[in-house]
Order: sequence, then structure tokens, then C-alpha cells
Amino acid sequence: MTTGLIAVDLEGRVKRVNSAAERILGKPRRHLNGRLLKQLLPGHPVAMDLIDRAQTLSMPCSTRSARLSPSPQVSLPVSMTAAPIPDEEGEIVGTILQLEETSAIAQLEEGERLNDTLDSLSSLALSVAHEVKNPLTGIRGAAQLLEMESTSETAAAYTSLIRSEVDRVSRLLDTLLGLADTPHLEEQSMNIHEILDHVLRLSQEALPNPVLDFDPSLPNIRADRDQLIQVFLNLVNNAIEATQDLGYPPIISLSTRIASQIRLEQGRRNLHVVVEVRDNGHGVPSDMKKRIFLPFTSTKNKGVGIGLAICQKIIHDHGGQISLQSKPGETIFRIFLPIPR
Repeated sequence: MTTGLIAVDLEGRVKRVNSAAERILGKPRRHLNGRLLKQLLPGHPVAMDLIDRAQTLSMPCSTRSARLSPSPQVSLPVSMTAAPIPDEEGEIVGTILQLEETSAIAQLEEGERLNDTLDSLSSLALSVAHEVKNPLTGIRGAAQLLEMESTSETAAAYTSLIRSEVDRVSRLLDTLLGLADTPHLEEQSMNIHEILDHVLRLSQEALPNPVLDFDPSLPNIRADRDQLIQVFLNLVNNAIEATQDLGYPPIISLSTRIASQIRLEQGRRNLHVVVEVRDNGHGVPSDMKKRIFLPFTSTKNKGVGIGLAICQKIIHDHGGQISLQSKPGETIFRIFLPIPR
């Protein structure tokens, strides 16, 4: 789970925690259970106040904006919810404190805003491409006629250059049309590992020894097989290119897991399959991180910069999210795909 849960008794003593709470607090549960929460969270009156109010009012109390410092070096933005725990007779016997890192929420909400931007850009790309492509056909045809009728080598060279440039612009417009195109999803029930195994087979020559950490218990998702293959093949190829000529051994890894309570829109929580594609390359430059999924943004010298935009669009069409986490020596693309209820 991505949400930390801490159960305390009426004295504020920790009775039980989940693994996410261990991660957020930076301590194993054997060092948490039996301790007073105010000792584990010194200087955090908000948490204790929420617990007191929940017990007094016999109802959940929450705040969406707080900071948690489980250690002097760590400061996490979190949302907190305290809910009373009743016994069989309705008497309050303790409280559940829920902690959720709002940085993860903000990242997913940023993904939603990016999806809206891509939808607008796709509509613009479609209209521009259609408006420009028809005149281009006429320009190319006229240049070809001039080349056929001209006896001058110079004129023939110029008309040939015109045709070459028209073809280049036409290919660029085809790319724009590919971004704007919204083919119907051919969804079917499938296991994400079948998709990833197929991608790895396609990439085995360039990626002979990937590091794999797959959770075999993952449930099926509903997805378009061909489109997801396109997404993960693009991400794996990007990782392969990012780890060339490093001067040290390249490492590319793929992992899968299940995540619960991922917030994709206000008030909605679902189970998701999470796929991570990780490499130990140089990383994405800081000034490119926020626009890496926008069209014509590329870290490659010869790249058009459309691949990740198409990946973003495909995952969005599946009701999911894609995010980037990158620093020198580690880049992670993280894909969230909803599990049908």
C-alpha cells in the first residue's frame, strides 16, 4: 500500500502499523509497536490534535496539508486522517491515523493536467496538419513538373530541394497526425507480464540481461495489447539508448507491483498495477523533466520528441498515469494501470 496506517490505543500507544507507515516513518514495526506516537512524532501537534478530535467527536478528522519530520533530515508533505476505532458495543477503543504523501498525489494531479494539455495539443495538431498537408501535395506536384520541364541543372537542383523539404515537412505532419489520432481501444483481459515478456523478447539482442522483479500474483488488467507493447517497447528502447557509452556497466530493470489508494481524481481511489522501467544512465536534465511528455521534447540529438507524448496519451486513454523520476545515475518511468473492480 502507498498509504501509511498507524493504529493507536486510547493512550496514544502504537498497536499496529503497515509497511507503508514503516517506510514513511523510516523505522521497522518492531521499533514502532508499543511506543507512544508522540514520542515517534515529536513536535507534530497536528497529528495528536487530529487523534484527540477524532476520539472526542467520534468521527474522522483530517487535514490535507501538513509536514512530517520522522527524522531531522526528512521533511515530508502529507495529508492526515484520524478515524476512531469502535468495539462491538460502539465504544471507542483507539484511532487509526492515515498518512499519505501529498507529493505523490501532486505528481498524479500534474499528470491529469498534462493529459488535458495533450488533448488540446492533439486537437490543434490535427487541424494544423490537415490544413497544411493538402497545399503541400500541390507544391510537390508543381515542383516535380518544373523539374521535368526544366533544361537547367540549377533549376532542377532547386526543384529537387523543394520536393525533399516538402517530403520532410510531410513526414513531420504525419507524426503530428499520429499524436492526434485516437484509435478505438481493443481492450481485453490480460496479464501485464505477458506484455512485458513480449517486449523483452523483441529487445533481447540489445538487452540480453535485464534485471527483473515481477510480482506473479498480479491480477489481470483490461488493455489494448498492441498499444501497451508500443508504450513499453518505447520505454525499454529509451533506457537502452540512455545507457550506451556510460563508461560503466549499464543496468536496466523492470519491476511490477500492486498499489492501492492511488488518487487519480478527487475522491476516487482504485487498485493499480504499477510497472517501473529503470536505468542507470545519465538521467534527464532538470530543465526538461516537467515537459518530457510534451511533443517535440527529446534528450536525443536526432530524436523528434514524439515517443513519450504518444506513451502518455496511450496510458491516459487506458485510464492510467505515467510519471518520471530522474537524477544522475537513475531514471525511473513509472506506469500506473487500473485494475478492473
